[in-house]
Amino acid sequence: MRRARLALVAALAAVALAGCASPTPVSGVDAQLAYLGSHWDSRNVDGYGSLDGTDCVNFTSQGLIARGWKMNDDWWHVSAVGLHKYSSPWVSSTAFMNYLAEHPELATVGDAEGAELGDIVQFDYDNSGNRDHTATISRIDDDGTIFVIQHSDDAEFRSVDEQLETHDGGEGTAYYWHLTP
Repeated sequence: MRRARLALVAALAAVALAGCASPTPVSGVDAQLAYLGSHWDSRNVDGYGSLDGTDCVNFTSQGLIARGWKMNDDWWHVSAVGLHKYSSPWVSSTAFMNYLAEHPELATVGDAEGAELGDIVQFDYDNSGNRDHTATISRIDDDGTIFVIQHSDDAEFRSVDEQLETHDGGEGTAYYWHLTP
């Protein structure tokens, strides 16, 4: 499925570059998932650096840039001479949660029933109120099972339930953000 999606995105891009009208425009979500699909198991270190075991929000943020989001004074990454600097919401799950809550034009609180591809899932493994992990929805099966693509335990299709089970015995909570643009 990943290869088919990447092939479709590449073919559509080639048609557009050739000056022909594309029969199906590539959506921001398709671009987001294509980018994430290309880098879930190989970090884009030159472009965005890597935060080793805590790269989840950095990776999610990269996908949002591919989706068409623009950096601003609160959510950003800069790179110069191989050095990378990040705002807190770019790399911290809790800071990213607060950023999204302050920007309803970008995202609204959602739930599993209304989840869509490209939406964000955040995990609070110890139910402290802080967010411990951030990932992007990469697949939703007909039975409603939601899968995420992520760094910091790299996976392309890991179910939300499995992600919760791998931390503190599944006692945590998954929170959903529905992205508006």
